[in-house]
Amino acid sequence: MFLALIKKLSVGHHLGCASSFAKLFIPPFLLPAVFMKLFVFDLENTLIYNEFLPELAKLVGREEEVQRITGLGVEGKIDWVEGFRERARSLSGITRDQVLKLAGDIRLVPGALGFVRSLRTMGHMVGLITGGPSELAERAQQLFGADRCVSNDFIYEGDRLTGEVVVRVTPATKGIFAQEMARSMGVGSQDIIAFADGAMDVGLLRAAGISLAVNPRGTLSQWADYEVRDFEEAYRWLRAGGVI
Repeated sequence: MFLALIKKLSVGHHLGCASSFAKLFIPPFLLPAVFMKLFVFDLENTLIYNEFLPELAKLVGREEEVQRITGLGVEGKIDWVEGFRERARSLSGITRDQVLKLAGDIRLVPGALGFVRSLRTMGHMVGLITGGPSELAERAQQLFGADRCVSNDFIYEGDRLTGEVVVRVTPATKGIFAQEMARSMGVGSQDIIAFADGAMDVGLLRAAGISLAVNPRGTLSQWADYEVRDFEEAYRWLRAGGVI
């Protein structure tokens, strides 16, 4: 009875337009644990348009080299971790200020910010898992109000990139991090809802109870429960299914 009432209150507002997400605040302590969910997002090309490493490379005239390595990864001719390390080495010498400035210039996918904030307003948990660097992930976490973020790290010597990186997030670990996030929050695997766009995210979608491919590239759709064009469509689908 209580759960039914809370669900009715939390989804009872009609979505009128792309920016009109539910505004009703339900204090988290009023929400039963079975209703609390963890929404996990890939970052680049899912929530934001930034392709961070190629954009950094452009600052020092190495964009073509980074794009060449990226292409080898897409074609399966190079291991993702190896490719990531090679791309990072091409960024050697870029200053911390340049990295932070570019991280501050986040270009949002339309509807993404309103969608995530609506989930937080409903009392759900939000996590970001990205193969990009911590500078970008932490800025996005602040902007979206996410509870957790996991990323990789650039290594600096003084104020400049050495070209070396600490790699945590890979195609093989994204799903593991989602599961660990959920456990630390007391959320079951069935209540992980994942959003992603590319082949690197298959593991993330497979680790979730519900998975959505957002304007997916390649064959990601075959691993998703639903493919959406935008976050308004995602909201409608999740609401119709009683997920939110």
